[in-house]
Order: sequence, then C-alpha cells, then structure tokens
Amino acid sequence: MRFDPSDKRIYIRQSWLGDALICPQRSRYGLALPSMRRGSDATAIGTGVHAGIESFLRGDVTDVDSFVGNIRTAVGLELDKDIRRTEISADPEKMDACVVAMATAWWDDIRPYVPTGGSAEVKFQTPTGLVASNEYEVWLEGTMDYVAPDGSIWDWKTASRAYYAREKHLQSHQATVYVDASRTLGLVPDGPEPTPFRFGVMVRQVTPKAQIVTVLRGRNHIDYLRRQALSVVNMAISSWGTQDWMMNDQHNLCSSKWCDYWHLCKGAHWDATDTEIPDQIVRIVDKSEPT
Repeated sequence: MRFDPSDKRIYIRQSWLGDALICPQRSRYGLALPSMRRGSDATAIGTGVHAGIESFLRGDVTDVDSFVGNIRTAVGLELDKDIRRTEISADPEKMDACVVAMATAWWDDIRPYVPTGGSAEVKFQTPTGLVASNEYEVWLEGTMDYVAPDGSIWDWKTASRAYYAREKHLQSHQATVYVDASRTLGLVPDGPEPTPFRFGVMVRQVTPKAQIVTVLRGRNHIDYLRRQALSVVNMAISSWGTQDWMMNDQHNLCSSKWCDYWHLCKGAHWDATDTEIPDQIVRIVDKSEPT
C-alpha cells in the first residue's frame, strides 16, 4: 500500500493485500521497513523462470534448449544477489536439476495450452471507485504475467507442491485483482460471463511436474474483493500510529523461513529451541486396525 498525496490516492497491490489478510503486522512492517524485505532462493528461482517465459512469449526464443538455457542463466543471476538462503539452494546440483525440470514442465505441459499473441508483463493502475476513510481514492496496481488474446489471464507459479484447485478458486484474491484491473482497462470483456484466470504451476522437483489451475471471476467476486480491500485499507489507516497491528501466528507461514520480519515479532520472544516440538509421551493408537 502506498499513498499519493498529489492525487489523493491509495494504491494497493495484491501481494500487500495478501500479507494484510494473513498477518496485518507483516503488512505494517512491509510499509515501515521495506529495506529489510529480501527475496529467498525460492523467489530467485521464480523470478528467473518468469524471465525465461516472458522471453518466449515475446518471441525471443523458439526452441526448448534455448528456453531452458535462458531460464538457467536468469536463475543464476538472481541467485547471485543478496537473498535469504534456505535448504532449496543447499545442494546446487539438485537445485539446478529442479530448475531444468520446471522449465521443461512449462514447455511440454503448459505452453501448448497458452494462446500466443497476447501481452506479457502488463503493468496497471486502475480505480476501484472506492474512497477510504481519509478521503483518498483506492486504486489497484501491479503487473500481470500474461493476458492472452482469448480473454484469459495467466500467472506463472513455481511451488513446492501442486495447488489445490478448490482452495485457489475460493480464496485467490490475486485472480480477482487482476480480473478487476483487466476489465477496467478493457483487456478482457466486462460482461456477465466470468473471466478465466489460469495458474501455470511448475512444481519444484527433479522430475518435470506441471499443472494448470483455472479459477473464474465475475462481477460478484470483484464486488466482494473491493469491499474486502476497503476494509483492510481503513484498518491500516486507523492503526497507522500504533506500534503493533494484529499479529497472526495461526498459520504455518509464521516462521523465520517465510517472513523477513519474524525476528522483530514472534522471533523476538521465541528462540530456535522454542520452535522444536518436544518429545511426546502419549502416542496415537488406532484400535480399528488389527494388531
């Protein structure tokens, strides 16, 4: 979220909205301490893969070997930056094999379903028609990976596991933000029929595994997204001068591995040993099974 006093606008990105919905305190740190937010080796791989896919969609490469080579080079450049290291990059050979597998998976199992001739890396700033409690207009901004000529919107994901389609269909605010912006800009039809948003997922493993997850977003979903976004923006405005916003640790992403600010929040009180599960005395016995 950022304020533009000259136009009296508040711009929100889907990534910040996601942070605020998962943990408001993390979204506050993102605004107050942006320099502390570093990417990880996982995000470096994702950025490199995105760059390689973009080069194909722009017509820079036409064969699989060049495509895979471009992605390996792009990932290498990203990994040379000051990033947070995890177990993903502990074994460079295995990591490279995973990168090759993800590139191959996109080429073989996602690319054939992607209509060519669309627009890659589409930046946007679009109004929502909402006005926040401080009388600023609320706008959306961001960058869409790909808008296809058939009216579908695509986003490329590198992930540790396959996606659950129902979860994404019910909960993806990213899909709704991008469909909202695309309709406002006239990139896709703004009619009664829902707009398809497709996740092109590459699973981070040494054998190629790809997935296309489609969710649908229509006017009713956009109306809810706007209501939800306004509630988050107004909450941020009302809490602006406080040291702590609501701290939500009731999810698996609250960890030093995922959050750059963990050491300022829960990690300021919990040390490494506190996160280890103690020995369990009572074991679970399923008496329905024969002994």
